[in-house]
Amino acid sequence: MDASGIASDLRVWTVGALALGLLIGRTDIPSSELIIVVLMIQMTLSLDGLRFSAEDIRDGGREFLLSMLLCYGVNTSATVGIGLLFAGDNPEIWHGWALLASMPCAISVVTAAVLMKGNIRAAVSAVAATYAAGLALTPLISFALLGDAVNPMEILKYIVLFIAVPVIVSIPLRKLRLPRNLKIPLIDMMMGIMLFLSVSANRDYLVSYPGLALAVIAAVAGRLLLLIAVSRFLMKKLRVDPASRPVFHVLCVWKNTGLSVSMCMVLLADTPESVIPCFICMILESLWFSVYTRGSASPAPQGA
Repeated sequence: MDASGIASDLRVWTVGALALGLLIGRTDIPSSELIIVVLMIQMTLSLDGLRFSAEDIRDGGREFLLSMLLCYGVNTSATVGIGLLFAGDNPEIWHGWALLASMPCAISVVTAAVLMKGNIRAAVSAVAATYAAGLALTPLISFALLGDAVNPMEILKYIVLFIAVPVIVSIPLRKLRLPRNLKIPLIDMMMGIMLFLSVSANRDYLVSYPGLALAVIAAVAGRLLLLIAVSRFLMKKLRVDPASRPVFHVLCVWKNTGLSVSMCMVLLADTPESVIPCFICMILESLWFSVYTRGSASPAPQGA
């Protein structure tokens, strides 16, 4: 693998950031402020090149309904169910699970469609649906799960900041026509920085409570396997066409863990350990995504 291939491999950034965070530990870097900037850069680069047309919205009714079912129905329910295992003895860890459950899908839904030559139009419609709905559902779900532990208006403010601003900035960015071999390493690097900041901030906690860390890892792995199995079952049951299956499979499995990490770091700064389930989900799901998207692809890109 050449240097370009290494820089574009999400697994390299994930493992490297994890190792570096555990090695260095807490730093004097203003993590909460920096992670806001990092996520906005990542979101802007990820949205670059996507175009939402009236035709896509008009003809994307089934994609909208399916994306809502999978993201805010299946994934949110599984995340809440697993997270409740920690609610009694470790409420700060439960807060992280609750924020994760309220997030929209990962922007990598579109990346999966591109890498696996799937239905790009379905991916754009699905992402548009979950992110537009997230402006209302994320504050509502988080309030239903956490009550006054996190101000829902603060969540709404950051959701707008993390979603609406990148959408606006990505419009003039199109004129630069950034090549894919530049964007992908930059997006992966932003993911690596977020992971490093969250791991390094909690290294001492993880070392002090290894049993709890292992319990969270086991819960995250169990959730991932559950979502993969349920998603595969629903893809067949709902007769999702082969070109759209990678889109909705990733949408069902992967919440926007980067957004949940940022929310925990910013809104739950008094209990930084709340971010632990979010960044562990980011690690395992990033590794799964990297392996999954190197699997078999459809014969040709759909709706490019």
